[in-house]
Amino acid sequence: MFNFKEFLEKLELPTETVRLLRHDQRGVAHWQRGPNAFASFASFQKQNPSPYTGAKIASHFIPGPTLPDGSATALFLGSTRILDQWPWDGTRLPTFQDERVLESEHGKPDLDAFDLEWIEEGQEFSERILIRWGAPSSTRAWSQWSHRQPKEILEIRMTAHEPPFPGFSGFMRRLSEIAYLPQTWQAALASVGGVYLLVTDDGRQYVGSATGHDGFMARWRDYIANGHGGNLLLKEHGHRDYSVSILEVASPDMSWTEILAREAFWKTKLGAKAHGLNAN
Repeated sequence: MFNFKEFLEKLELPTETVRLLRHDQRGVAHWQRGPNAFASFASFQKQNPSPYTGAKIASHFIPGPTLPDGSATALFLGSTRILDQWPWDGTRLPTFQDERVLESEHGKPDLDAFDLEWIEEGQEFSERILIRWGAPSSTRAWSQWSHRQPKEILEIRMTAHEPPFPGFSGFMRRLSEIAYLPQTWQAALASVGGVYLLVTDDGRQYVGSATGHDGFMARWRDYIANGHGGNLLLKEHGHRDYSVSILEVASPDMSWTEILAREAFWKTKLGAKAHGLNAN
């Protein structure tokens, strides 16, 4: 098992001086605007304690997909040297400057500013290394020492660029693949609900609906967690990995009862009650 500490050692970076930072969705938003915007965002941190306390280098991550066992993951963006630190008063600007970030940080109390510098070593692995951060509760500790918390490397991707989302009608994956889908795909699938189809390896079908918060992703995570999502017939048959696809996306103005009506329509159309795994 190769871990991130060993990766840093191969880059000849002193691991005892490196902090690992798993940024939240604000970090994701700024990273999508480019490395300069992200570095500007990372140049401002709360005081007492600062997530950079005692560190000379920061390795930056954003949240990755949740694993089937509930573990959190993190996607590597790159590492920065921490060159200088001072209390932020809006006068001296950090090395990386982004107008939107500077406006959002203006006037905030108990904030330190930092001069950062991207480290070239390892930058070719930006958006390519996915690590296991830890149990769900571990995300509260979003800044950790690299040498004290070796993080398992789950994946080293061939390319940093995500494949384009195939669209809802063209989406089809195994249930076991859902947790590892690109972030943009997961966001798209969490943004809508509707009617979906599960198919077993021997061709039996189950029609279900996603009506709650986080849409299709939330419902499919139920199946990932226990293999049946609370459905007695699925539980009885003991299947855990299905082919997953979307039959119909609900419009934003559709009510819960209307989505259930569409689910009933698809059950009848596909014969899921008579020949599949739907009990009702």
